[in-house]
Amino acid sequence: MEIPGKKRDPDLDLDKGSDDATVYCQRCEEDGKRALTQGFCQTCQEYMCDPCIKAHKELKRSRNHVMLTKNKMPSFYPSTKQSDIGETEYCKNHPKEMIKFYCPTHGDLGCGECVVLHYRSCRVDYIADVAKDFVIGNEFKEVEPSIKRAEDLLSRSISNVNVLLVEVEHQSKYEIARLRKFREEINTYLDRREKELLDNIQKVKTDNQNVLTSVKVDCESAKSGLEAMRTDLSSGDISLNQRYVAARRAQRNTREILDKKEQMTGLIKVRKYRFTKDKDTKRLLGSRMDLGTLDVAGKFVPVPDLSTLTLKMGADIDVKATKDQVTCYITGIALLPSGLLLLADGSNKNVKLVNDPARTVASRLQLPGEPWDVCVLPNDQAAVTLPNNSMIQLLSTKRGQLTRGKEIKVSPMCRGITSYNNRLYVSYQSNPRIKVMTLDGHIISTFQTDDGIQFFKAPFYLTVSASTPPTLYVSDYDAHTVLQLSLDGKVLREYRDKQLRHPRSVVEVGPGQLLVCGFSSNNVMLLTERDVKMTEILGEKDGVTNPYSMTFCPHTRAIIVGMHYKDALKVFNAN
Repeated sequence: MEIPGKKRDPDLDLDKGSDDATVYCQRCEEDGKRALTQGFCQTCQEYMCDPCIKAHKELKRSRNHVMLTKNKMPSFYPSTKQSDIGETEYCKNHPKEMIKFYCPTHGDLGCGECVVLHYRSCRVDYIADVAKDFVIGNEFKEVEPSIKRAEDLLSRSISNVNVLLVEVEHQSKYEIARLRKFREEINTYLDRREKELLDNIQKVKTDNQNVLTSVKVDCESAKSGLEAMRTDLSSGDISLNQRYVAARRAQRNTREILDKKEQMTGLIKVRKYRFTKDKDTKRLLGSRMDLGTLDVAGKFVPVPDLSTLTLKMGADIDVKATKDQVTCYITGIALLPSGLLLLADGSNKNVKLVNDPARTVASRLQLPGEPWDVCVLPNDQAAVTLPNNSMIQLLSTKRGQLTRGKEIKVSPMCRGITSYNNRLYVSYQSNPRIKVMTLDGHIISTFQTDDGIQFFKAPFYLTVSASTPPTLYVSDYDAHTVLQLSLDGKVLREYRDKQLRHPRSVVEVGPGQLLVCGFSSNNVMLLTERDVKMTEILGEKDGVTNPYSMTFCPHTRAIIVGMHYKDALKVFNAN
């Protein structure tokens, strides 16, 4: 059925060899020009030529209009435009019908046919009756904030994807370098197998990038849609009914985005792998065994931007064991790949493994002196410093049980310890310095001065960041600072803030984010590389008093804090 309007004049120019009358672009005619019509905007009720159609689609306010091709456009000139008669827009399910109803039950807009076919049993709103009250009401005012929340969610997801893309690239380069170094140690006849492994790495890398890029594109597309909706909501050129429709559509779209928050986070996952050398190939060049394999070593876990999240206190973790004689003094915490917490208990002279979910001590190992800091090593190994014993004790954490391994004799007053790429980085309080050594105690280098200027006053804790390239962060207790160094000992940056006093444990959260606890300032500070600043995220109001040690679990998104002479660890969950 045709909408009343002006019929094409049969006396107008006709296409030669055709019975149909020639239709000209209405927009060009307004400028005194003539151009053949190539399409019809059903939303604006206008015939347009190709250049006008292209321009129409590029405009924000009209890019989503329904455009009919030449063979589907109506055979009449409309006497009035849709905006002149106060209509809404055409129904996408029934293009010849106008949207006139909203179904609160389904959160959907529709025409009369939609109501009959899909919402017959629902109580629907007639837009013309409810639009005015809705637009001036509180619900309309909530549309803009909901768009902002959805945009923020999408922005965080895009940020996580970008971070992981960098890590995927870094991992690929790093593992290929390891593979090639091992390859050089044997024989050139293994070129064929090397190529196969490189192809496998490239395939996993490509798969990871495809997964991440797909999520990123979806998020960016959804975000662009939200921007268009905001434009429609604030536009003064649309009718009340159109504003109602735009608001209801925005509500539905933002609800869908926010409801899919967990699903969206679950999609941002990529495979993690590690090149493992073939032992037989390494031992014997004539071995027919493969060069190695790509072993699944877990998955990259997207790390949240802690500056944007709310921290809520969880249940404390009781760390006192039956044989402990005095109040616990947890000076070091490390998170094992298995999820167990490795603790250094200075007052009871032991190390412990604590099961976080069960909140129980799974294993306890007595030591000859007071431990200070702990770190995790490859192959179910760990290390703990004993300052007064001038010793680093290697440990086995296999099957969730602690046993003593090799002892490494070092200089007195060793404090913090961390590891990276089969190297130990150890800080010393007396004659303040950092020593880099192999896992058997061979000293590789020492970081202490630059042009005669002393780096540290009292380096207590240290960690290697996950940034590319990785860097070393050292907390200086007496200088009230955190110092960033390259892995070859060059000072890169000093972090200082009046809210941080006597920093102790410094923990890597993810690329560009670290946590440091202030013993005297009773707080936990978030250090961000991109801003070159520190911000307090936990303080005395949260129950933090004299924090000593700390770790972050990326899987549960929890900050775990050990405090001065306490039998329990504080847990703060990021939401």
